[in-house]
Amino acid sequence: MGLLNKLFLNKKNKIIITMDREHGSGGFEIANLIGKKLNIPVYDEDIIELKTMEGKVNPENIKKDDSFLQGTIYDLYRENYSYSQEDISNIDASFLANSKTIRDYAKEGSCILLGKCSNYVLRDYEDTFDVFINADEEYRIKRIMEIHKISREKAISSINKLDRRRKNHYNKFTDGNWGYSGEYDLCINSATLGNEIIADIIIKAVHSKN
Repeated sequence: MGLLNKLFLNKKNKIIITMDREHGSGGFEIANLIGKKLNIPVYDEDIIELKTMEGKVNPENIKKDDSFLQGTIYDLYRENYSYSQEDISNIDASFLANSKTIRDYAKEGSCILLGKCSNYVLRDYEDTFDVFINADEEYRIKRIMEIHKISREKAISSINKLDRRRKNHYNKFTDGNWGYSGEYDLCINSATLGNEIIADIIIKAVHSKN
């Protein structure tokens, strides 16, 4: 970790970077580069879901657990949906459970959170910096073909499927639009710059904001 980053983390006890990304844009790799440079943990969608399961937060029980629903997460949810507790579906309950995990990670200290509407879930936090990583479709297709050793057709199918799922998830549970620049502090096209440079740009941007 560089001297500038050490000084920054000493000055500011906590920084939280949330990151959404198009499939194949390299967002996961960029997040891990930033994590190594700043010496902070990276939590992607799989880790968040695993932590939720380890914490024994059963989405089914959320419907009946009044205390769990009295916090900010449920309040954020109710801004968009006027459902009663009985109306909350399993998908909605899973969103609330994962949101609790995200907020718990944010309370623990500096971290990078990928996906799961993290920027929305933490929108009342002052120390967050929200990033979206996109890239030209052709760049993403070639990158996925190379990494996963799959055909062009399968790469295109993978991009369409995963991006559609991420967009639908974000748009369903927030009042925003996945990938729209107004949702984030910084949007970067990873096809124009290397991952190392992008990681440094994001770190400098975080420094500037804080």
